[in-house]
Amino acid sequence: MSDPLTHAELTIDLRAVVANWTRIGEIAPTAAVAAMVKADGYGVGAVDVVGALSTAGCREFFVAEIGEAVELRASAPAVDIFVLAGAQPGTLDDLVAHDLVPVLIDLGQIERWAERGRREGRRLRGSVHLDTGMNRTGLDPADTAALLEDPSRLDGVDIVHLMSHLACADDPTDPLNQRQLDAYRRLRTRLPMGVASLANTPGVALGPAYHFDHVRPGVGLYGTDPSPGRVLGLEPVVSLHAPVLQVRWADAGETVGYSATHTLDRERRLATIGVGYADGVIRAQSGRGHVAFAGHRAPIVGRVSMDLITVDLTDVPADVLVGPGSAAELIGPAVTIDDVAEAAGTIPYEILTSLGDRYRRRHIR
Repeated sequence: MSDPLTHAELTIDLRAVVANWTRIGEIAPTAAVAAMVKADGYGVGAVDVVGALSTAGCREFFVAEIGEAVELRASAPAVDIFVLAGAQPGTLDDLVAHDLVPVLIDLGQIERWAERGRREGRRLRGSVHLDTGMNRTGLDPADTAALLEDPSRLDGVDIVHLMSHLACADDPTDPLNQRQLDAYRRLRTRLPMGVASLANTPGVALGPAYHFDHVRPGVGLYGTDPSPGRVLGLEPVVSLHAPVLQVRWADAGETVGYSATHTLDRERRLATIGVGYADGVIRAQSGRGHVAFAGHRAPIVGRVSMDLITVDLTDVPADVLVGPGSAAELIGPAVTIDDVAEAAGTIPYEILTSLGDRYRRRHIR
């Protein structure tokens, strides 16, 4: 076999990331398109994603917490970085020192950030997150009522966005979408400062009513379309291949893997592949997931272990040569991220963000 695969290899198509960002902008032409790059760019690599998207014209990037923001700032000095956790106690020095923008999620944070601005002798930039029904982060009803009663509480902050976040946008029939939209519109009327921002990736698919002036796609940038019917038309970004280490025949009645959870019904041809749950191949795929060789699927049999999985090659055509060094497709055209997530009983977001750090990463730029 020429050029055998010796390590599990994750291919990241940064051109597709840019194409997806551009596509979302075409669907929401009235809105500026920011980029969610939290969790190391959903497992793809935040530094590389920010480099590609900033070259394409994206200027606003969102991360979850201060550590991500500080690390990203070192490689991206000329973009705006927003911290979704806001102005948490103990983070204000880093926020100011690294020119980061907190997304303020309660009145205490607004007051804390305004006071820090007074100490700095200037109004510091901040975005405001209003909870409209998700009950996760954002100003709760009591804080929102107090802010509406006295909007001057925001006078000490240079407001960049007035945000909320949709809970059920991946289900366009859920009535909570409309309730959140109505609530946000009411709040926006009374708090007209900053740029209006509501839609995540599935929110973009809900239509122009949800786009306002600004959208914040996350998982869509990385090639996953959570909208029913995949209406956004996004390109896949990641593919994952791992090497076959060994091929063997095993007799009927023999078992495979830890705890002998799989018993062979007849003589079967098995391949052991060098990847496991330490690499993000979720253990729930045991006995449910698949890999592929030249487009032909082979089921995972037995348990996913730390470094290895075993698959049944018996039904792979004989003219598809599989041996040590052959590349098993774990994510790609024949086994999509959605396929993997369904087999694992989870969502594509978890598959992406579970990608391990032992992969050899290859970028298409």
